[in-house]
Order: sequence, then C-alpha cells, then structure tokens
Amino acid sequence: MRKKEPERKGARGTPLRRSTRLQQEEDGTQRTTSSRERQSSKGSNTADILQPRESIRAYRKQVDSTRDRSPSPPSPVRGPLPLSEPETRKDGGQAVSERDSPLSPFVRLRRLDVPQDDEPSPHQNRAKEPQKPNVDWEVVKDNRARLQVLEAPRARSTKPGPLAEKTTPGLRGTMENEALKRTTTEFKVPTMKKAKASKLQTAALPTKGDSKTWSMRFLSRSTLCSLLGLLILGLGCWFLWEHGSLGSLLGMTGYGPWTWGGFPKLWSSTEECSTQCSLVLVESIPASLDYNSLNPHNPTIYQAWMDLLAGANSSVEIAAFYFTLRDSDIHVQDPSSRQGKAVFESLRDLPSRGVKLRIAVNSPQLSGDDTDELARHGADVRYVDMERLTGGIVHTKLWVVDQKHIYVGSANMDWRSLTQVKELGAVVYNCSCLARDLHRIFAIYRILGEEGASIPAAWPASLAAESSLTRPLKLKLNGTDAELYISSSPPALCSRGRTPDLSAIISTIEDAEDFVYIAVMDYEPQCSFCKPKRFWPVIDDALRAAACDRRVKVRLLISCWPHSKPAMFVFLESLHVLSYEPLRCPIEVKLFVVPSAGEQPAVPYAHVNHNKYMVTDRVAYIGTSNWSEDYFVNTTGVGLVVRQHEAAAGAPGHTLRRQMEDVFLRDWNSPYVQPLSHHRECARKGS
Repeated sequence: MRKKEPERKGARGTPLRRSTRLQQEEDGTQRTTSSRERQSSKGSNTADILQPRESIRAYRKQVDSTRDRSPSPPSPVRGPLPLSEPETRKDGGQAVSERDSPLSPFVRLRRLDVPQDDEPSPHQNRAKEPQKPNVDWEVVKDNRARLQVLEAPRARSTKPGPLAEKTTPGLRGTMENEALKRTTTEFKVPTMKKAKASKLQTAALPTKGDSKTWSMRFLSRSTLCSLLGLLILGLGCWFLWEHGSLGSLLGMTGYGPWTWGGFPKLWSSTEECSTQCSLVLVESIPASLDYNSLNPHNPTIYQAWMDLLAGANSSVEIAAFYFTLRDSDIHVQDPSSRQGKAVFESLRDLPSRGVKLRIAVNSPQLSGDDTDELARHGADVRYVDMERLTGGIVHTKLWVVDQKHIYVGSANMDWRSLTQVKELGAVVYNCSCLARDLHRIFAIYRILGEEGASIPAAWPASLAAESSLTRPLKLKLNGTDAELYISSSPPALCSRGRTPDLSAIISTIEDAEDFVYIAVMDYEPQCSFCKPKRFWPVIDDALRAAACDRRVKVRLLISCWPHSKPAMFVFLESLHVLSYEPLRCPIEVKLFVVPSAGEQPAVPYAHVNHNKYMVTDRVAYIGTSNWSEDYFVNTTGVGLVVRQHEAAAGAPGHTLRRQMEDVFLRDWNSPYVQPLSHHRECARKGS
C-alpha cells in the first residue's frame, strides 16, 4: 500500500475529487480499479486533475459505454475472495488511491426506506437492469441504515475476481440512483413503512432469497394441505366416535339424523329439560271390578291417551305389540270398545292436522285392519320382524309426543286394555330430556323396520342412552328431586350406555332395604318359549337372597286366568315354601283374579291383571315385560326406573314410589286376591 500524500485544494479552495474508473476487459473475466496519483509538485500537469463536475461527467460517459457493451456477468466464485482495502480519511476529505485488488463479481444495493427529504433526485438517468446473476448473497448493513450492500461470500480460492467498485453509503449522484433502482427492481423487496431513520431496523435478507421465497410458498401450501388433512381426519374420528363404525351406517337411513338436515345439529344447542316435569300414574280398571270403595283412584289410561293426542302439535310416536283399537278383530259389537274406537279416530286424524304419526309394530300382525287404515291416512307404519332378528317379538308399549311427553306402561294398543284388562302405566309431561331418551329406543325399532334390516355390531352414538343406572337424569318430578332412567331389552337392541331391563330389575331388588312388592302377569324362572325349555333362576335367585339373606319382605301378586301356565305355579310354590319353618324367609305369594261377570259371548284375552311393575322402599319400576327369560333376552321391552326423595311435610301429593306402594297394597288387600293354593281353579288344565 502506498503512502498517502497530502491533499491539495483547487483554485477555488474546493477539495479535488477523483473518480474511480471501471475498466472491463472484452473476455469479461476480470475487472480492475485504478486511481490516479496526485502530483507531488506544483508544476504537475493540471489536465490530469479533474474538477468535480468534469469527474461526474466522465464517470457517466464511462458507465454509458459499459452499459452499451452489456457483457454477461462472470460466474461467481465460491468461497472467500480477496477484497481491496481502501483507506479513507477520517475527516471525510478527498479519497486516497488504493492498491488494485480483486473484489466480488457484483455488489448489489438494496433501497431502504428513508425520510422523504433524503430521496434521490427523480431526474437521474434510469439504467438498464442487468441480468440477474445466479449467486448467493449475504447481507451487509451500512451504519446509516439507508442501504444494504449485498456481496457474494468470499471465495476460498486465491484467484482474484473481477473488479467491482465498493460504494459507500454517503455516495450521491448517478451511481447511487442507478444501483438503488437496479437493486429495487431485481430483488423486488417491499419497503417498510416510513419511520424515523434513527428507529429503522433493517431486516436481514435470508440466504438464497429466491429459493427461500419459493420454499415459503411451498411451506404455506403444505401447511394448508396438512390442516385440511387434519380436518378430514378429525371428522373421520368424530364419525367413528359418534356412530360406532362405518358398518353402522347401513340400515340407518330411516332415522332422522341420517339426513343432510341433521348435520347442523352437531353444533346446535340441545334443548334443556324442563325443571318441572310432572308424572301422573294412570290405570285401567275393568268394569267387572268394584273399586269404588277402594283407594287410591288414579286417572284412566284412556283419558291420558286422549289428552296426549288432543295436545299433539308436531309428532306422535308409538311402539306396540299390535293394533286392535276397534272390535273388528273379533267381529263382535261390544259396547266397551267405544273408548278404543275414539282413540283410533284421534290417531287417524293426526296427519290431517299436520301432526306426523309414526308407528313401530310387531310383524306379523294377527289383524292389520287398524294399521292399514292408519297408513292410508298418512301414518308412517314400520313392521318389525323381531322373530327373524332375535327370535322374539316387539312387546314394547310406549308413546312419545312432540318429544316432550311420554307414556310407558302395560297397556297394549287394544280396546280391551282400556275396559277389559287391568293395566298400569305412567305419563310424564313436559320432560323433553326423558322424551328424547325414549325416542332413541323408538328410533332403533324404526331402523329395524326397514326392509332387509339387520342388527349392527354397534349402534351409532347418536342413539346412545341419555340416562342409565349409573348416570340417571336428575330433575324435579312433581316438585320433588328425583333420579330416573329408562332401561331396555333385549341387550342386542341396547345402544351405548343403555341399562338392560334385566339389570334394572336386579339392581332394584338388590337395592331394597325393607320390602320388594311385585305385580306381574307371568312369573317364570325359565325360558318359556325355548325348545327345549331351560331353567333360568336370575330373578328368582335375587328374590331368595333378598328375603333369606337380608330379611327384606318380598311379596308377589301374580295373575291367574285361563291362559296361565301350570309350570309357573310350581316355581311360585318353591318360593312360597321358603316362608315355612325353619327358614321363615319373609316371602309371600298371592294370585289376582279378574272376574268375567258372566259375559256372553266371552271376550277373548280379557279379564286379567296385566300389570308389570315393582316398588320397593327406595325405587319405583314400571315395565312392559313379563318376567321370564324370553322377554329379557329376545323380546323388546322398556322400563322406567324412578328414585325420588320423599316429599316434604305438607307438600301436595306423594312421590311415584309412594303412589305405587299404595296401589299394590290396595290390590293386595282387595277381595279379588286368592291364595296360591287356589291356582287350579283359575288356571288352564294340562301343560
């Protein structure tokens, strides 16, 4: 490096400026930088020294001639390159000549946002944009945060690269403008919002800027695809969770939610259950029974049904063993059939009022007159062939009205159930959560009523139970805190979380502490319709354990009529004998007989105590099944289980448990009860 010489002033006292001249060889392989040396004496030729304006004009001519040639840029040299080491006076005076040294092939300037008053003059010449080289760039920031000088990384090779002029941030004039325009155009870097120069923070450009831009675009698309895939996967997981399996989709088209209209329900709010559900115990008392002097007196099932139909606004759903509401099935004009005919006419008129009538009934029917006529008037009737599906029948008796009110009990859709047969049931009003739960059981029957339907391996979660033994519904029932749930049979038709009907009965017996009162038409600890028959002591063992182990008082009120099976009384005697010495287990068995009152001609399948309920000192149970294995393993049925806290002193009415206890004791002490030993007088002879 040559020693600096003292600077010299011009004629007018202005410091002289020397411009670096670009010389580019024709082969484009090397650029060199040279500076004129100052004259060491006053006698030097002043023609070699250029004034500032002449220096600028000379530089412009040199740049124009270089641009016209437009040589293609040389290939970049990888690795560190030896750079020139210019030396500048600290006082900002005239630049001193420096030794020629190879620089990086290109120097790029990036325009940063600067205050408006520092913007370059718009009158500068626009340079033609050079071809963008394929080089890697690194970021160099100047101290004034106005420009970013982008250099190629230094090559490791010792070969000198082509000459390039390193431009300082303070440079004004054409070179600055041309470099800024080229850099802004080539890199297309968006400028930052205007701010004070002192607060500007320049962001470093990443290595391989163009490839990084494409990488970011690729990553953005990849991210979107990943999110879409996760969404599809989430929907698939939800479907499997909600509907059990893809196979459960088969045969579900008959169920309401399996339509496009059901999908918005995924995010719609569920209607909360009313805080004031009301329950009414209803009965049918045959005209041949004189109950005027006996208490309690409960509303009739006929009146409850008529009230439900009169108040229906949107839908009525009924599951039944059969439909014979008119006496046309026996071809006899019986005056007691008027109530059944009135119910039938109300059902037939529902579609004309805009109320949907949906029916699920056992198939085949002994008489299809009623269901056929209801279908002709707009009812949606499904025939469920349970014998093909499970080997049983549809023995359920339930109503769901407007998804708010329900009926569960022993009464069939038969005119005799209103006037000729002793029945018991319960109507629950304004209890939407309980109605929705019962509706899900009805929906299963409707699905099985489709042509070619089969029982899936797992029922969809949309039909899962909303109440169970372990998770009962907690609500106000007649103003008193209560816990209740709905059980179902057979187990093959129990959706997720549903308590089987048999489990509900066993748990109710095991929960009793003081007494267990049972009133059912048939009690047989065997499989009655199996061939060959087999012993089935599940309920029988539970009753024996309650009476003999825990000393719980057990009473059974069983029906006796011409269709009673003789084997049933043998099982009942095996229970009753436990009360003898020395065991003295508190078990009692009695028979309830409904007289026929000498009707001529006799009405078939009438005059029987058709009740199917149980009450303990803690729980009330109302079911639809007889107590033998067939009804809990193969045949459909439901049960309503209610645990209710005793009403406070002075509160109106009694709990359901207390009402059912009063009904049982009324019948137990009535004149229509006979000891078990008289069973031969009312039962059919033979096996």
